[in-house]
Amino acid sequence: MKPVIVGITGNEKEIPAMSGITYDAVPRSLSEAVKTAGGVPIILPLGTPDLAPAYIAMIDKLVLSGGQHVDPHYYGEEKLVDSEDYSPERDEFELALIREALKQKKPIFAVCRGMQLLNVALGGSLHQETKGHLQDKLLGTHHQIDVVPNTKFSSLLQSGLKINSIHSQSIKELAPGLTLTARDPRDGTIEAYEGIIGSPVIGLQWHPEFLLEDGHHSRLFQYLVHSM
Repeated sequence: MKPVIVGITGNEKEIPAMSGITYDAVPRSLSEAVKTAGGVPIILPLGTPDLAPAYIAMIDKLVLSGGQHVDPHYYGEEKLVDSEDYSPERDEFELALIREALKQKKPIFAVCRGMQLLNVALGGSLHQETKGHLQDKLLGTHHQIDVVPNTKFSSLLQSGLKINSIHSQSIKELAPGLTLTARDPRDGTIEAYEGIIGSPVIGLQWHPEFLLEDGHHSRLFQYLVHSM
C-alpha cells in the first residue's frame, strides 16, 4: 500500500538560547504519534508562501502544530496583549499552506495554535486572552472535556476525558462550516471542532501528542492517518 505522507508544520527555535543558531523544531512526540499510527511524517520548515503549493502537493495530509499566538490583524482586531510571542512569518506561511491544502483537498489536523489559525483562516476569530488555561507544566492534564454527541469526534473520544491546557488564547467566533465538538465544562471554551471544507478538518485546542500513554489519544492519530 502507498504510504500516507503527513506534513507537520515546523517552528523555529534558537538552541541554545542566545546562541544565534536557529533550528527547525517540532515536538518529537508529534512525529512519533504519526509514525505509530502508520503514517510517514515529514517536517515542513518555516518558509515563504510561494513554497506552499509544492509542499502540499508532496503530502497527503497536513498537521498544523502548536506554537505562537496568531496575529489578531488577521481577524480584524488590534493587539490587546503585550507579548513577544508572535511570528508574522509563520502566520503568513501557514495561512498559505492552509489555502493550498483546501485548494488541493488535503485533510487538515490542527493542534492548539494550529486550531486557532485554521479557525481564523476560515473566517472565525479568537479571544486574545483566556485565563485559567495555562497549566504550570507541559506534561500532565488540567481539566476534562464535554464532547458533543452524534459528531465524528464523539466516536473517537468521550466526555469526561482529561486533557492538557497549554494556551492563553482561544476561539471566540467559530468559522462558518465548522461544528463545535467539545467544550471545557468550566467556562465553555471551545476545545475541539470538525468540518468538511472540501476535505475533512479537525481542530484540537490541547496537545494530544503529549497524552498518548492514556490509551485514548492515539485514536486521534489513527483517525488522521487512516480515515481523514
